[in-house]
Amino acid sequence: MELILCMIIGIIIGVIFGRKVFRKDVVGSLRVDQSDPDSGPYLFLELSHKGANAIYKKKYVVLKVNLKDYISHE
Repeated sequence: MELILCMIIGIIIGVIFGRKVFRKDVVGSLRVDQSDPDSGPYLFLELSHKGANAIYKKKYVVLKVNLKDYISHE
């Protein structure tokens, strides 16, 4: 029982730590616009204030995904 409790506490600490680490390294957002039903989704890269300098220095980057349709269907 103690082993299971320690595993659960370790998982919770790992999830909290992982969210903190990945949230601070976000360099921008990937906006996905699916408002046009006749074509596939449009993808837009929106960089934060860190800009392109943050991308050039890293092998991998973290983007926040923003799902928003900008053209109304009305």
